[in-house]
Amino acid sequence: MESREERESSPPKADRTFALTYIGWSSLDRRTTLPMLPWLVAEIRRRSERGDCGPVVQPREVQLVLIPPFVRCVPSSSNNSSVFIFEHKAQLISRFIHNSNDLSYFAYLLRGQPDNPESEMSCHVFKACDPNQVPEVISRIRQVSKSALKGDTKPKQEADEAFYNSQKYEVLYRGKVTVLHKKAASTLIDDCIDKFRQHEVERKRLRLLNGQRGSTEGAPVEHSSAPNHVQPSDADKNRTMLFQVGRFEVNLISPDSKTVVLEKNFKDISSCCQGIKQSDHFGFICRDQSESGPSQYVCFVFQCASESLVDEVMLTLKQAFTTAATLQSNKTQVQLCEACPMHDLHKLCERIEGEPRRPTKLAIQKYLSQLTDNEQAEIFERVQRLKPGSDQEENELVILHLRQLCETKQKSHLHIGEAPQVNIQFDSKGLCWHGNVGIQCQNKCDMKTLTRLSGVCDAAVLSRSNGEGRKRTLSGCSSDSLSGGLPPTPRRVSWRQKIFLRVASPMNKTSASMQHPDHSDGRELLPLSPRACNSSLDPLGRQLPPGERPKRTGADYRALWKTAIHQQILLLRMEKENQRLEASRDELHIRKMKLSYQEVGQCSKDALALWERKLTAPGRTTVPQDKEEMYHALCQGVPKGRRGEVWLLLSHQHRLRHRLPQRQQAPDTPYQDLLKQLTAQQHSILVDLGRTFPTHQYFSAQLGAGQLSLYNLLKAYSLLDTEVGYCQGISFVAGVLLLHMSEEQAFDMLKFLMYDLGIRQQYRPDMVSLQIQMYQLSRLLHDYHRELYNHFEEHDICPSLYAAPWFLTLFASQFPLSFVSRIFDFVFVQGTGVIFKVALCLLSSHEGEIVECDSFESIVDYLKTTLPALTHAQMEQTIAKVMEMDISKQLHAYEVEYHVLQDEMLEAGPLPDDSDRLDKLEKTNVHLKKQNMDLLEKLQAARQKIQTLETSVENFLSRESKMKHMIRSLEQERAAYQKTIERMRSCLPPDALTDVEMTQIKTGPNGKAKTTAKKP
Repeated sequence: MESREERESSPPKADRTFALTYIGWSSLDRRTTLPMLPWLVAEIRRRSERGDCGPVVQPREVQLVLIPPFVRCVPSSSNNSSVFIFEHKAQLISRFIHNSNDLSYFAYLLRGQPDNPESEMSCHVFKACDPNQVPEVISRIRQVSKSALKGDTKPKQEADEAFYNSQKYEVLYRGKVTVLHKKAASTLIDDCIDKFRQHEVERKRLRLLNGQRGSTEGAPVEHSSAPNHVQPSDADKNRTMLFQVGRFEVNLISPDSKTVVLEKNFKDISSCCQGIKQSDHFGFICRDQSESGPSQYVCFVFQCASESLVDEVMLTLKQAFTTAATLQSNKTQVQLCEACPMHDLHKLCERIEGEPRRPTKLAIQKYLSQLTDNEQAEIFERVQRLKPGSDQEENELVILHLRQLCETKQKSHLHIGEAPQVNIQFDSKGLCWHGNVGIQCQNKCDMKTLTRLSGVCDAAVLSRSNGEGRKRTLSGCSSDSLSGGLPPTPRRVSWRQKIFLRVASPMNKTSASMQHPDHSDGRELLPLSPRACNSSLDPLGRQLPPGERPKRTGADYRALWKTAIHQQILLLRMEKENQRLEASRDELHIRKMKLSYQEVGQCSKDALALWERKLTAPGRTTVPQDKEEMYHALCQGVPKGRRGEVWLLLSHQHRLRHRLPQRQQAPDTPYQDLLKQLTAQQHSILVDLGRTFPTHQYFSAQLGAGQLSLYNLLKAYSLLDTEVGYCQGISFVAGVLLLHMSEEQAFDMLKFLMYDLGIRQQYRPDMVSLQIQMYQLSRLLHDYHRELYNHFEEHDICPSLYAAPWFLTLFASQFPLSFVSRIFDFVFVQGTGVIFKVALCLLSSHEGEIVECDSFESIVDYLKTTLPALTHAQMEQTIAKVMEMDISKQLHAYEVEYHVLQDEMLEAGPLPDDSDRLDKLEKTNVHLKKQNMDLLEKLQAARQKIQTLETSVENFLSRESKMKHMIRSLEQERAAYQKTIERMRSCLPPDALTDVEMTQIKTGPNGKAKTTAKKP
């Protein structure tokens, strides 16, 4: 809508206004999940740009006005804020989307009817002129939403907020065993561990006998007692996995291969158990379909870092099973089951999230192959009609039509446990309708036939209700056995059957359907292979009769075999080459994704040639190079594509000049050996994976390749450096390294930064080094920027409020990646002194704006929000100032000064009256706490009283409204009666009025009605 009546005579005051471009909006089903949202945003963008995904919606310039608690979208051409495109409450926004390829785009989801679980949601997409403006817009909207929720006395909890939240744990996969029963015995896990040990001893004995290194894992060992088949994991490989407990399934993800190695639905898991003697082990029994025979029960065994972690895993599994059962019951608000089409689409989008274009297309093709032929053909025709120009566009269009198809199928979908009402009815033509299955039979069909057909249809319906709805079910029965002498109709042959008939069996007689190609259905063409079969190009279609075929000799057969072998060899070579090219293409795509930032300062051709010579010079890792020349080359710029190699070169040169003592060096444990161990820091690491560069495409996918590589890196360092373990800031430092090099190289560079450059001191539990750095920064401000220092002191702004994240993350948590990468260039040469220079340059260049902030909140908000949003020119100016600045002597003097002051305070000791003063302060503190509790009780009672009074006022207002409505009704009724009396009086003749007595009703002073008779 374009306008709306004003709520008040004076327009409300806007909290903040942002100039944006409104791209468009789209409605979506409430079952739409987070992995589907980027495809939805791409659909809205494509609709606004080309108009081929629906009605054309032209982008328009708007002003996004924040009027707490409302968010209002106003056209830029309108000066009146009461004329707007749409308006809604900020607390109705359920999620923001800002992880697309173009960071200037963002979107948010809006709940239409929070009380109705089946109501649709909407997605609104905007574009900002500056990508750095988007985080500020999102932050402001969230602040408005939080303030509105605080004012609401009864905030509602949405069941879909934690819809696809999953718990993740690091486990060590020990192996699997085949068991006889689906219920686990109390000693099953302990027995499995014993069998694994026996199996390992037997394997070592066979190795010694055979005299070669090998594995007998592929041949399970038979045992007389259960468990009878034992298949332990290979101890020489990395067996650590991420155990993910989802909403309907359990996934086992390998951080090493970046793939899901095991996926089991809850319906397949029969029981879970924990070890008694081996209390740090657990497992679950599930049904496993074997390739050679029927399904069997298998127990998968895992090991955790501690017994308490196993208890947590078992509790999580129990809660997940209970939640899944509740969601699948009829009492669930949002109906969703494993067979839901929207759940299948969610799993597809989750599988392709963060993948390159080519693997994404292959995964979509695999999903399309599970649809019916008509659905495949329909989607293919729609996509080809729009003529996509690239694989990415084709993927977006296919996902668009798949979402529309799944939403349509979802409306008529029967959830697991629901059975349709099946009624058998007959029409005049003898057509028997059984549910959705129509069977045409003769009028003289007997009851036996009808009973048999009814049983067949019941089986078809039952198979759908048991969760097989995603597979093709029986939609009709052949009438050949019932029609008697009716001629058989020509049978339609699909494209798969045509290939089978031409290839698999000798075609002595051409199929009837192949003789009549006009009867074939064009919709049955394979969507991803649009060309139909041409019989003129098929040599097997023109086969001669058996009697006229020429006889082949042995030489002919040998020649045919030789040709087939050569073709097979050529095909294998082509497949290997194709796999190599695809791997190279994927690697280039990931590398391009990692380095998707604009460089600060263009690297000249001379600088490129200089770095090329240095990176290819022989002995570059063993021969020291000129330090001044290296620093001069660094100031000229570093090529973005070779930045990782430059960092490696700088680290080697530093180690050649500064050899650490043996006791200060990092432990020499190989990276792969560290990955095979379990870490006690897994919870902290897993929680911070989603918080590290959440808007970067490489790290945005949940448990994608980026997050798994980051997990490996952080886990390995937590095991290497047991004193530091894991600290939050390390994840950003490791993330920057991963964007420019491989995992092992990034791990080596992380060790260099931590040990060789001494950054690990600020992550130690006591954080004494960080306190020294905060003192040094304060002293720099005191000596060189006194006005800014006094302004901070006046408002009690200590450096730890704003500068601690700068030092702990090397500016990576708040500043643009291009700026951070340039800072890392100088950190590899000058160490942590660069952080002080960058901080001092940033504060000095924004000194005027900071001094204008006149409150504690405004200063902190400016330092954390506005200051990091640097323009490209400001970044270049800051880096230029950093290159010219030298504060190494001051930093050393301030560090000595800190230690002297600390020693003086320790030598002085406590003051004589400190104990008495502490006692008085403790008593005062206890008294104040008591007063605080009394005031809290009074405040709670007052709030309850206010709530009661507000309820009474609402009741009175409701009654008043009803009374006013009743009074208006009575007045209208009285007016109607008066009109009726006047009309009746006008109908009487004049002579009759003299004989009629008129009665007037008058009201006396006591409020009672008094009747007086008056004669005219």
